[in-house]
This record gives sequence, structure tokens and C-alpha cells, in this order.
Amino acid sequence: MLFLISLLMVFVSSYMLSCVAAPKNEENRLYGPAPFLYTLLTMFSQVVLTFEILSLFKAINEPNVLVLNVIFLVIAGVLWFKKGKPVYIPAIKTKMTQIWTALKRDKILMIMAFGFVFLMFTVIVLDAFLPVTGGDALAYHLNRASYWMQQGSLNHFVIADDRNLVMPINSEILYLWNLLFYKTDIGLYFISFIGYIVSIFSIYNILEYFKFTQRRILWSIFILSSFASVIVELSSLETDVLIAGLVLSSITLFLNAIKERKTGMLCFSALAYALAMGTKSPAVIAFPGVFLLMTYFAYQREKKECYKPLLAYLLFLFVTFMIFSSYNYILNFIDFGNPLGSESARAVHGFRGGIKAFVANYIKYIFMLFDFSGFRYSEYVGEHIMNAREAILSFLKIPADLGVSMADDNTVNNHLYSTVSCAGILGFLVFLPSLFTSIVLSVTKRDSKKYNVISAFGVMFLINVACLSFSIAYMSFSVRFLMFLIIISAPLLAVSYIKKTNIIKLLILFFVMSYFTIISVNLIGRDFSSIWKTLKRTQTLNEAREQIRCALFDGFYGTNSYCFMRDEFITKLPQETKIALFPDYVDKTYILDLLNSHGYRIDTLMAENAPNYKYDDYDYIITTKENYIVSSLLLNMTKNVKTTYETDKSGSKAYVPKNVYFQCIYGTEKSKFFVSSQNNNEGTIINTQCYISEEFFADRGFELYRIYDFPNQNGIYKNFVRIYKNKNRNK
Repeated sequence: MLFLISLLMVFVSSYMLSCVAAPKNEENRLYGPAPFLYTLLTMFSQVVLTFEILSLFKAINEPNVLVLNVIFLVIAGVLWFKKGKPVYIPAIKTKMTQIWTALKRDKILMIMAFGFVFLMFTVIVLDAFLPVTGGDALAYHLNRASYWMQQGSLNHFVIADDRNLVMPINSEILYLWNLLFYKTDIGLYFISFIGYIVSIFSIYNILEYFKFTQRRILWSIFILSSFASVIVELSSLETDVLIAGLVLSSITLFLNAIKERKTGMLCFSALAYALAMGTKSPAVIAFPGVFLLMTYFAYQREKKECYKPLLAYLLFLFVTFMIFSSYNYILNFIDFGNPLGSESARAVHGFRGGIKAFVANYIKYIFMLFDFSGFRYSEYVGEHIMNAREAILSFLKIPADLGVSMADDNTVNNHLYSTVSCAGILGFLVFLPSLFTSIVLSVTKRDSKKYNVISAFGVMFLINVACLSFSIAYMSFSVRFLMFLIIISAPLLAVSYIKKTNIIKLLILFFVMSYFTIISVNLIGRDFSSIWKTLKRTQTLNEAREQIRCALFDGFYGTNSYCFMRDEFITKLPQETKIALFPDYVDKTYILDLLNSHGYRIDTLMAENAPNYKYDDYDYIITTKENYIVSSLLLNMTKNVKTTYETDKSGSKAYVPKNVYFQCIYGTEKSKFFVSSQNNNEGTIINTQCYISEEFFADRGFELYRIYDFPNQNGIYKNFVRIYKNKNRNK
């Protein structure tokens, strides 16, 4: 209930401020896309600013959030009354009439519209019911919000996975807002859904701005909405759709600002992009392409005076970024000496390999558009597609693994995971042809301004792929970054609209409806049949949600190790019991850390720092790996570390001497190991692999209490958990 009160206050204050700031026509009425976008941007900004302010005083808690909500509401109310209580009433009836008229003129669009409504229904059902299950979400997206809640600030904390620390934080602040009041993650998927709504709202207004017909606009939105990764991400905590909505709203407001010469609209346009930069790094990577697009539009309207709105935009972007998005970049600089994060994180994700790696990355990203998510056709043609890619690389004399951080195993995707899905079949059937067609038509039909507009988005996509190609090392998971670039370039889909019904249009309809009505209810790990079976075999909705979160297999059977530890061990202990947890960097610590908000006392410790902790106050110690506990966060200055392990001649294997109770091995980006007696020329240290023996804890008064060996299921969920009991506190 308190969260709903907070949400209502944030919405009302943001709405009033937006009504004050939004432009008005000659009749003194609010109009255009600005009021709607202003409201959502102000809500996002207000939440971010609220938690940043409280974080400075380590005062993040429910009462303090509500107090700031009230302060913002009072300020907004005073300004609203002073400006004559302006009210924004969207022209929904007029727009719906226009849309309905367009649908009646094209039966194919009408069919797509029914599929679109079905998709929206399935997304709302999934977002309202599903718990957070994604690996990245439980390891760091949502996990970092849980840690912030415990410590009362957004500052860095002790954790083995450095992604919890170095990544931008704005979306996680939204998760924290929800988590703080509910102490659970229900409803968080709606944040991605809102990002999607903003995306299609902006695309609609961009195409309407350039006077495209309603049918072309609806066609573009339906095609984009049927892309596999869009459907998958609408029920996930991945933030690509969210930052796409922010970037597209920035473009929308910029276009209207230069048209109407509204400085305030430029400020909100810059705010939208600043928020995107503070949400996920691809927004930073895409900025050169987006800014060039804005420059083109500004020049088209202002000619020699185009520099004025562009300079104003850059000034506003700097100011809004510093206020609403720089918090974690500053923390990274303080803790790691670089705003982009630790040296190990930069080494893992950073671009490498020179000009040839850049060319290779570009080719591989374009080939990612050949995606068969949800269809098995790749079993027949996938090998030929990969052979074509390898033939191009071979012709250019570029090694296939040059600059690669995470390979794609030379396979064409046909799965429906958020981490591997791209645009699906419509990516190469519609998007790729639209991209090249728009550019060709802009050259061959120079008198057509609309083709120039569409081609500008196509050129932006090509520039953005280039920026992506030399910004980070190639990873198969970068398909999500590519999808973000596709969404912000979606206006170019307008060129693919076909007025007359023909075989191509019917083929596109088949795949659009397949994704809308069949694939949307059969997503891997979120299929409706398994959800329904789970609901029938459980007694409560909450029990069903937890079974889905903790499941090992499709069908939601089995229990992963952390849920097992929570349910079968920790929650059966008295709440005052104090536990030390030594996690591995891949562990989903959110499941256990959230227990701290329910009265339990679990501290996360770093294996590398194990000899320096005092353990007397702990009742139990838990380690989560059989041999080495791996961390991607480095605590010590490696050059000063004295190592006692040895390596083989190749340097790719390390050995800990017998009778050593504790030892950390330092791995490098080149799959070598750092040994202090050698010259450190094996590359940047990217992780620690720490061995902690039973004798190490025995010397500190602990005895081995239990061992759980969780088998490897589908290559994912293997864990070996040891629990040590304090002999002095558990007699």
C-alpha cells in the first residue's frame, strides 16, 4: 500500500510539473507528444534524484522516500497553481478514430492488430504474475538493489561479481523503489513494458511528424513489436527496450523542439538521453550516431543556424547527466580510478584486435540479423549462413576468433532466450531489406524528403553498429545491444509497407501472427502451459511464483541450490543467527540476500580477503564451490601479492602446493596465471580463484557441518555447498 501511495505522489507531482513545462498552443492548451513524455521522464528523474539524495546520507528507507515524495509534490503543486492549473487531456478519441480508419482500409493490418492485442494481453499476464528468474537479473540487475536496500545507500558493496558495482544504475534504482516497499520483486517486469510503450509512442510521433500515413505507421509498429527479442524482453529485466524508449523520446522531443523553437523541449530531450546513459552503456555507444541524426534534422530545418539547438542540447545533456546519471560513474572513478569501472571489467569487455577486429565485429553483428528465434528452419540453412560469414572473414584474412570475448559457436540462433534472440525471421525478411532499400531510394529519388528521412535512420543504424564494433569485444550476448540499435532505427520499417495484398505481404503476415499468437505464449522458461500446470499443482499464487523462480528445468520442476539453502536450512534457523557467505561470481546471491529484509543476518564476504575477517560473531559460514571460489572483483594490488602456487610451462594451469590452507590464484585475460616471481606480461588480471580448505576454518573455531552436492542440470546449476558451524556459539 505504501508503494502505491509513493507511486501516486510521484505521478501527480510529475504530471503537474509536466503540465507547467509543456508547450501550449494559441488557445493555451497542451498538445503534442511533450506532455506524455514529460510526465514519464519527470517520474523517472524524480525517483533517481530521490534515491541519490538519500544515498548521500545513507538514509534510504521507506519513511525518507515518502518525505521526499511529499516535498516534491508540494513544490509541484505550488508551481502548478501559480501557472493557472494547466491540465493535459490527450486526444485519445481522435487518434483511435484515425487508427480504426486506417485498419479498415487494410485487412492485413486489421489481422495484425488483433494479434497485437493478443500479445499485449499475454505480456500483461506474464508481467503481473512472473517472478524474476533471469540469470543476470538475480546475479546483478536486481541483486544490487537488494544490497542497496540493506546498506541504505547506492554505494559499492562487497560482492564477488563486479557487474554489481561497475554498471550504470538508473534502472536498478527503479527496482530498488519497488523492492524497498514490497520486499519482493512482483511487478518489476512492467518497467520494460513501459519502456516499450514509450518506444512505440515515439515511433508513432516521429513518423507522424514527417507526415507518413497511418497505415505505414501502424505497419512499422506491428513489425517491430513482432521481433523476437522485443517479445522476449517485454517480460524480463533486460533494459534494452527501456533505453530504446528513452533515446527515441529524446529524438521525438528534439524534432519538435527545433520545429517550434522551444528551449524547454530541448532540455527534456537531453534529459531523456541522459537517463538512458545512466541506465545502460549501449546508450553511450550509440550517442555519435544519434547525435549525427539530430544534426541532420537540425540542418534540414535551420541550415547555417543548426549549431544553436545542437549546442543547447549538448549543454543540457551535460547538466542533466551530471545530476541524474553520473552517480555510479563517479563511484567507479573513486573506487577504481576510471568512470567505466575496474581494470578487470574493462579488460574483459573492452575492444581488442585493431582494425581487423573492428571489421570482423561489424560483419558478425550484421550476420546476427539472420536469426530464426522460435523456428527450426536454421537446422537446414544455418550452416550455410555461417559458412558465408566465415568465407567473408577468410577472404579478408581475419581470424574467426580475433577480438572475441564470448564466441557464438558458429551457430545461427533459433532459441527464445533474451540473451540470444535477435529480431527473429523478420529481422532479415523485413528489417535488413528496409535498411538497404531506404538508402538506395534516398539516392535514386532525390526529390523525396520522406525517403531521405527513412534513410537517415538507416545510416544511423550502420554508424551505430560501427560504434558498437570498436567499443567492446565481440560477445554473443551483444545481440541485446544490437536489438537496441534496431529499435531506435525502427522508423525505417515504414519503407517496407506494401499497399496491395501479395504473396510477400501474406508471408510477412504469417510470421507476424506466429510471433504474436504462438511464440508469445511459448517463450523458453515462460511458456503458458508450464505456468498453468504449476498453478494447478500449487496451493497459492506465491507458492507458484517461488516454484517458478527456483526451478531447474522446463516445466518448473526441481529446486536450484540457493532456494534449497534458503528453504531447507537458513529459514529454519532463529532469525538472530548470523551467517557469513562466500559466494562465487556466478551465484544468484539475491535469493539469500533478500532474507536480510525479512529479519535474517547474512553477510557477503570476499574469498580473497578471507584471512583478514574476524569470524567470532558468525554462527555459520557457507561456501558455494567445491574447489575454487572465483571473483571478478580484485581487492588487492596484484603486483604486491606474493603467490605460492606454481604454473605449468604454458602458464595455463596453476597448482596449489599440498598442506596450503588458503591460496588465491590470479587469472589473466589471456587465460594465463600471474605469478609474482615472473614478469607480469601475461595480460591484465581479471579474476581471483581462491581455495579455502576445511583446516582454514577449523583454525578459526569452525567445524564442517553439512555438505550439499547439487548435480549439474543442463550445464547450468551445479553447486557444491559447504556449511561450517561455529563450535563456540553452537554448543
